[in-house]
Amino acid sequence: MRLLTVARVVAVVGAGLLAGLLFGDRAGASYARLELNDSSFVQFQQVVHVHFARFMPPLVLSSLLSAVAWLLIVRSQWRTREFWLMAAATLGIVIYAAMTRAVNLPLNDQLMTWSSAAPPGNVREIWAPWERVHTIRTSVAVVVFLLEALALGLAAC
Repeated sequence: MRLLTVARVVAVVGAGLLAGLLFGDRAGASYARLELNDSSFVQFQQVVHVHFARFMPPLVLSSLLSAVAWLLIVRSQWRTREFWLMAAATLGIVIYAAMTRAVNLPLNDQLMTWSSAAPPGNVREIWAPWERVHTIRTSVAVVVFLLEALALGLAAC
């Protein structure tokens, strides 16, 4: 299988999984989090974090590396829509990763120090930036997936 084909498949599948995971959380679990009392909220988020912390870094890294590989492979065709769509998608992944690193990961680390039996009194205020950035990064991830899917479709033409 050609390297470009592998890069395209891994990039689109990775972007789709990332967008789907984030969108699913934003469309479902985020509403449930609003209804939980502070103790249940902390317990729920700690359980989620333990599982997501295992597979999100490899998923984001493979999505980024495959998008960069795709972009580098088609760089000689820099005037094509495929190249510019992938440049935008790659930038989107970098923006997603930067937002996650700057806001979500530090708050996740802080969350893991809390006791569900005695959560901080202002747990919702502390957590609010996480939810705001999560909404933005979910939107970015969906746009990245759409850009990559469009680039793949154009490449097939």
